[in-house]
Amino acid sequence: MGNTNEQPKQHVADPQNRHLRPEIQQIIAQGTAAPTLCQGSTRSAALLVASSMLLLWLSFTPVEWSFLAWIALVPLSQLLRLKTLPRRCFFVTWCVSFVWALATLQWMRLGHPAMFPALAALAFYVALYIPAFVWIGRRCVVQGMPVWLAVPIVWTSLEYIRSWLITGFAWYFLAHSQYRWSVLIQICDITGVYGLTFVVALVSGAIAVHVPAAWLQRLKLSLEAAAAPVTRTRLQRLPLLTAITVFVTCLGYGLHRRTPTAEFLGGPVFALIQGNFSPEMKEDQAEYTTRYRVHDSLTREAVLLQPDFIVWPETMFPTPERSVAEGVTDKELLEHLPREVLQAYGNDTKPLVAEWRGGDVQKRLQMHAQASGAALVVGVLAIVAEKDRAKMYNGAAFVRPDLGYVGRYDKVHRVLFGEYTPLKDIFPWLHNLTPFGSEHGIEAGTGVRMFEYGGYQIAPLICFEDTVPHLIRQMAAQRDALGHQCDVLVNLTNDAWFRGSSQLDQHLITSAFRCVETRIPMVRCVNGGISAFIDGNGQIREPAEIHVMQEPFDGLRVQLQRADGMRDPDTGAWRRQFSGIIFGQAPLDPRESLYVRFGDWFAQLCLLATVILIGLSAVRPQSL
Repeated sequence: MGNTNEQPKQHVADPQNRHLRPEIQQIIAQGTAAPTLCQGSTRSAALLVASSMLLLWLSFTPVEWSFLAWIALVPLSQLLRLKTLPRRCFFVTWCVSFVWALATLQWMRLGHPAMFPALAALAFYVALYIPAFVWIGRRCVVQGMPVWLAVPIVWTSLEYIRSWLITGFAWYFLAHSQYRWSVLIQICDITGVYGLTFVVALVSGAIAVHVPAAWLQRLKLSLEAAAAPVTRTRLQRLPLLTAITVFVTCLGYGLHRRTPTAEFLGGPVFALIQGNFSPEMKEDQAEYTTRYRVHDSLTREAVLLQPDFIVWPETMFPTPERSVAEGVTDKELLEHLPREVLQAYGNDTKPLVAEWRGGDVQKRLQMHAQASGAALVVGVLAIVAEKDRAKMYNGAAFVRPDLGYVGRYDKVHRVLFGEYTPLKDIFPWLHNLTPFGSEHGIEAGTGVRMFEYGGYQIAPLICFEDTVPHLIRQMAAQRDALGHQCDVLVNLTNDAWFRGSSQLDQHLITSAFRCVETRIPMVRCVNGGISAFIDGNGQIREPAEIHVMQEPFDGLRVQLQRADGMRDPDTGAWRRQFSGIIFGQAPLDPRESLYVRFGDWFAQLCLLATVILIGLSAVRPQSL
């Protein structure tokens, strides 16, 4: 029986090389030695991944230690430096990442107890991107890309994919952690948010390759040349020099590009009617009246401020806007309606048909606009009876005091598991991941829209659409018949689902990047959340006036108290979860944006480089 404790054979120098210098013999020995598998433990790999996930979590809300984002990928990037990975490394990486995703997205559970499965499903999906980063990054390194460059290119590529795949989930990008650094984020009007993500990841990559091999050896993780002596050469300084150069260049561009507040132009005046109503209230018919009266009373008070536009949040108009598509007969309409609705009208369905064809909601909105003397942007649910079935849309109705009801923008980007369940037609059980029935869901709108009043062009967007870079770019690039582009983005949102959690802050932060990318200001009217004015620098501005409604509401007239600033003096956080009026002027931005003109060119270049190297790794496979 052989000796089980047999030691590995030592490399014996070739006699022909015995007269060479010792360091030359060492290099030859390393080059001719048989490759050995990495003996590192799975636990060590898990520790590296967990360190990065913890740093990422601390970089975003609710903690917001944004400086940690610059080193967050350093531990994870060590897995790209190893010659081989420990067993089950990818599975362990996903498991740790899944815990991070659950902790980051925990606010989803607040919407409804039945949303826990949806939280788990989304966390499952988001966590897949971390082992994908390791897998793809290692293939890029094998094909000759330096680790310090593979880190930002692959990470940026994956963020770009995540913003598109399954309607897109563009939350918690590395760049979002730096929203307070006004000078630095200005680069986004060239590269989009992905350029800033690249810069942050580049710094992590440059630091990662300078982590001493001895540190990894203590974790039982070995580099291919871990024993090689470290020498300070220009080539080894290249990663840090490149990262510093790119970082300083971005700062210089930001200093040059950032417009002082005084250089913004005076734009339209908005009165944002913010409610604070629980989303469950929509299912309680008895509460519809209260919700409507509060918004109506706040609107009457806002009229005294003489705004150009009055905005209600997402779906806050209590009655759905019903309409019948062209060519649909009365018989086809009745076939689409629920049986209980038909039973309520008995044998006489003429009044029911008249309600659908009469445009009652449009007439009511027109009366509101005429009484206020301002244009209204109101969140409505719209139900359209079409040939095949009745379809529901999440819309923003636009009504002018002079022209009446002008039109409606229907939401294009639907919320995953909230308004849209992917593949539910193939896998019907997926609807169990949401608190809604199998028939729940809204249709996607056909495209972006722009409305004009008082010489100003506004583009409505609804809910999480302000987190989607390519959609907002499309809105910014549209032109009317006279060639005019959008002046102000108007976001209608209902964040009451998330009970004042860190989701509200992250949503606001993410939307600020859309303003930098497009150089278009945004006003946000949010039920239960944080309504705000954001300028083209991505800065959240103090409105001219904030009036907070005093409780209780007597059902007749609201009692208002003026508040000092966006921040709550007791907590230091942005004001949230109150009913009231936020009044101010949108600051028009005269600058143009290369991002609006050329789109996601930077992220697409990163993705192209990644795809090419993955293709090469398939053609020329090497041991990983």
